[in-house]
Amino acid sequence: MNQFKKIIDAYFENYSKFEKGKINFDCDYGELIFNKENNNYFTIHGIYIFPEYRNKGLCREILHYSIEQCTNKFKYLCVQSVLSKVLYNYLSRFKHKDKKFKNTKAGFIYVITN
Repeated sequence: MNQFKKIIDAYFENYSKFEKGKINFDCDYGELIFNKENNNYFTIHGIYIFPEYRNKGLCREILHYSIEQCTNKFKYLCVQSVLSKVLYNYLSRFKHKDKKFKNTKAGFIYVITN
């Protein structure tokens, strides 16, 4: 998980330097793709975890860590590209701090601040 945390931290630290659009980060465990569109949204365009590292809680940890890092910077966390049924089902039942994702046309949205 440390590699994914470093990716998320690097994205946050350099957020203002990135152009709008998709930004890909690879590591030994998979890939995170961010999409910079709207400064109110922290948008994860894609989460890909290599098959040998799945079912170890990495996706949950990525989402929890992202939510914690977003707290003072963004109003929403959006997971856009939910192509697999496994991720779709997971986000449909995900709960953190008594909040859930809402499935919208833009993707799965989690409200960071009210």
